[in-house]
Amino acid sequence: MKQNVTSWATRAAVLAGLIVGGTPALALTAAPQPPPVASVSGQVESVDASSRALKIKAEDGAAFVITLSEKGTVVKVAPGALSLQNAAPIEIDSIQIGDRVLVRGGVRTDGRIDGALRVAVMAQTDLAARNEQDARAWRERGIAGTVTAVDPTKGEFTIRTSGAAPAARAQGLAPAAAPTATPTLTVDATKAVLHRYADTSVKFADAKPAAVADVAVGDQARLLGKRSEDGSRITAERVVFGSFKTMALAIEKVDAATGSLNVKDLETNRKFTISVVAGGTIKKIPAEMAAMFAMMNGGGGRPGGAAQRPEGRGAPGASMGGRPEGGHAGGQAGGPGMGEGGRGSRGMEDMMDRLPAITLADLRKDDWIGAVIGRVDVQGKAVAFNMLAGIEVFAARANRGGGVDVGMPAGLLDGAFGVP
Repeated sequence: MKQNVTSWATRAAVLAGLIVGGTPALALTAAPQPPPVASVSGQVESVDASSRALKIKAEDGAAFVITLSEKGTVVKVAPGALSLQNAAPIEIDSIQIGDRVLVRGGVRTDGRIDGALRVAVMAQTDLAARNEQDARAWRERGIAGTVTAVDPTKGEFTIRTSGAAPAARAQGLAPAAAPTATPTLTVDATKAVLHRYADTSVKFADAKPAAVADVAVGDQARLLGKRSEDGSRITAERVVFGSFKTMALAIEKVDAATGSLNVKDLETNRKFTISVVAGGTIKKIPAEMAAMFAMMNGGGGRPGGAAQRPEGRGAPGASMGGRPEGGHAGGQAGGPGMGEGGRGSRGMEDMMDRLPAITLADLRKDDWIGAVIGRVDVQGKAVAFNMLAGIEVFAARANRGGGVDVGMPAGLLDGAFGVP
């Protein structure tokens, strides 16, 4: 037994000596790691067909020089293609600046991919045509509203729409055959592609794939699909949704240094802090234009005066744009303000574009603003995507304690939600 213990101790000592610094032939060393195999996508910035090379800007902003191996191939694919089944071989000199490419194979080093085996190309012109087609579909067939109920087991949810049904021509129907506008719509999303926006972004690029179970009551939803004959149901093809809400707020404190506002919800008196996202807009309605809007909206309002509406006093969320409570920031269904190809009437949009832009420093305590905001977190903070000052003319100031009717015209405040 003693001999065995000594033998194992000796072997262990010898092994330790070899690992630490013993005979080079027996030392344990890490095998060299090969350079990573490349896989990167981006936009073409230049092409050198003679050297079979191109320069691209990757999705994260990094620049790469790509060289194609002798046996490497270049293929053209249609936008949205999920495989190379219908890809067509092309020459490298067919690649144009602005095209999108997916590079596979080759050796990746700092700023280079050498010996790429395949470059799949989506032509810029094809992408532009696809985007225009998508934009037209969202513009003509898009339906928007606020989620009122969700049934994940059935793959359905219900929305309260923001306005009238899409035009009959958008569905190829004669006016008499057009679906009747209905304030509540059941959405069959069992076969739809769903994406949920991030709470701090209205860019579709930041949206994530989602399921019906991710939809929540109160979410704002935008969808494409085919309506039933009675207009009460829609079989959705695509759905985008997020926790955004249009609110009427009273400013309690302006902190221009931190870019934030302490505000109070005029409907619930809840207090929280908002900051404007990068790229967000702050505009102001001149007093004379606000009075005109109030007259157009049937209120006969004047700066500082009450804007009485036939339906009586309502909550800010109910009346901004004449929508049901929590209605979509963009206004009319079929053309709400959800970004590229899906906004409200061109006239209202043009009018908003001409409104003067202001900064946070131009706002004052007790000003009223309309804002499209994301979810208020547990710390009482939220982000605003668009803000509009000068909305006091739409409200009865005597009701400042809450439950104020801010009768803003439909489409006046645009959330600019990006759509696919």
